[in-house]
Amino acid sequence: MSTSTGVHEFCSRLRSALAEEPSLASRTHVPKGGTVYNSGDRDQRMYIVEVGQLKTMTTAADGKQCLLSIHTPSDTFGELGLLDRPRQETAIAMKHSVLRQINHAKLLAILSQDDLMNRHFTHFLMSRLLDQQVTITQLVTMDSEHRLAATLLRIARKLGRRTAGGVYIDIRLTQEDLASMVGTTRSRVGLFLKNFREGKLVDPLPGGFMLVREDALANYVERDLAGERDLADLAALAVPTQECRPAGNPAHFALRPSGRRAPGRLGTSTIERLG
Repeated sequence: MSTSTGVHEFCSRLRSALAEEPSLASRTHVPKGGTVYNSGDRDQRMYIVEVGQLKTMTTAADGKQCLLSIHTPSDTFGELGLLDRPRQETAIAMKHSVLRQINHAKLLAILSQDDLMNRHFTHFLMSRLLDQQVTITQLVTMDSEHRLAATLLRIARKLGRRTAGGVYIDIRLTQEDLASMVGTTRSRVGLFLKNFREGKLVDPLPGGFMLVREDALANYVERDLAGERDLADLAALAVPTQECRPAGNPAHFALRPSGRRAPGRLGTSTIERLG
């Protein structure tokens, strides 16, 4: 069984278990800007997003922030609470959200009674580890401009909606949000977005939304690293016809542009991320 299949099956079976036995998880509402949990909390629950949008963030001692992930309906997050250790991150609602929260005792009871779900849960955790490997690799091997391009590509594949002109990211992401995801400054993000716009890789839209030309952006991430193209060369590339993948599919985060990769190159593996 592939990791992606295990992830999908775990989330699907967990939602089915909660539908059959609602008492396994309570429902909570979190207003925009409210926190689900804070760094340092001993919160032993895992969460499923029913409605809304949330982000998880860490803050360094000097006040710098890192945006770790964005979660939308059907996503599961907060699994590290099962370790019964203080939270290292804070989960914040980006808009009014409705969550199902399940504590570790009830989840462990479900897993102990269902060997197949236990196996899927293992795949789910493996996908999180693979995600961290991708993030670390990008931080070490890519400059900040390429990290931003790769980040936009992942967001588009996870959260985007396909249109005739490209993949429309209909969540509001500020330049500050992007800077905290990439590990650079807001001013540099602004400069990079200007370069991407001039290279016809993305079209920033009013309200913090964005249209991503997926094929061109994917080629920039991969080929420009090898010195094969520059932004001007990529301007005419069309968006591929593949569908945006459904929420919860780790393939959203595969840095893979319609089969153009040369095998064996850094970043060409099928390491993928859960949405």
